[in-house]
Amino acid sequence: MLRTWNDEYAFKERKLRVLDIEDADQRFDSFGLDERIVQLKALWDGNVAGYTVIATAKDKNARPREIIAYRDDGVFALSRLEQNSNGDIVAIVGDIVPLSGLALHAQTHRTARAQGDFPIGDEQRSGLSTDSYKEKIPAIRAWLIEICHARGTVTYSDVMNRFALTFYPLRNAMSRLGHECKDAKEPIITALIVDKDTRRCSQGLFDEFQIDDDVLERDRCYAHWAPTVADASPAIVAPLLSSHLGRPNDEFEQRAARFTEVQTRPEQSVFRDAVFRACGGQCVVSGCTVPEALEAAHRLGRDWRQGHNRAADGILLRRDLHNLYDRGLLRISGTGQVELSDALLAYYGEFNGVMVTLDAWDNL
Repeated sequence: MLRTWNDEYAFKERKLRVLDIEDADQRFDSFGLDERIVQLKALWDGNVAGYTVIATAKDKNARPREIIAYRDDGVFALSRLEQNSNGDIVAIVGDIVPLSGLALHAQTHRTARAQGDFPIGDEQRSGLSTDSYKEKIPAIRAWLIEICHARGTVTYSDVMNRFALTFYPLRNAMSRLGHECKDAKEPIITALIVDKDTRRCSQGLFDEFQIDDDVLERDRCYAHWAPTVADASPAIVAPLLSSHLGRPNDEFEQRAARFTEVQTRPEQSVFRDAVFRACGGQCVVSGCTVPEALEAAHRLGRDWRQGHNRAADGILLRRDLHNLYDRGLLRISGTGQVELSDALLAYYGEFNGVMVTLDAWDNL
């Protein structure tokens, strides 16, 4: 399946440029150039089911281009390839095939062999891209972890643009990456990939991994891959540690500084510091000690607007657990026992029944 551009389709002649020879010579879009050459070589030789999905570029003069839309009424069958007088490779476009009928159509459709030898030599390959989506998965994973550090999301088009993938290779890459996370008992990091309009994940997240709350899964990702000081830029690290550089052995004080100096409402700084120290610098449920993954949560019935900002007014929780606590999905009983909603047991079952011991405080 080739990804092509609507501004390169000559509708009357039914010819679609699939490789600009100037791009090949100058090695624009190098991440996907080699993959495109391999695909075109297979189509040039013929006897394969060739199709293209046509995209619209945000700026047709940009390199690399950014996709803003796909033609969504189907894909085009490719009849054969040829080289035009400019040296570009063009495809003769056949019928449009609805996605619902693609599998059946592919059983009989074959792109015809082109005339002559394939015109792109090995010297025009960039050496920077791959011919398999599988080899791009580590780079996709590393990039998504960076997105986690910023507590962000990306769209399907963002991933396709960055890694030169079309829809089906992207779907396969997401599936494989998701299963790698599942096997490693990690949150499913592909929950960060969302639809540009709804900002939600596709149905595939539930169908394949039985995750019915993508927002909650993203919170799990943010907590699991929370950045450390080593991940942060120098501009962020410097103010966090500047007041404690003279005390390098006082690890707890350094962690307390990192925690309390995160940007918050001014009145929260004292509260955050008090709760952090009262809880020994660790989540009272999970035991997590990474400051950037922790939040000072107001206990139920306490409100910072009413001046409830003492240590006894809060508990220290990992960010995802704080979210669950505020939503009532995680509760702490009067005896200090953690009680989880049934919907969370498959993902957070290890915390169900944990006893929270806060001897200095009144009963929770």
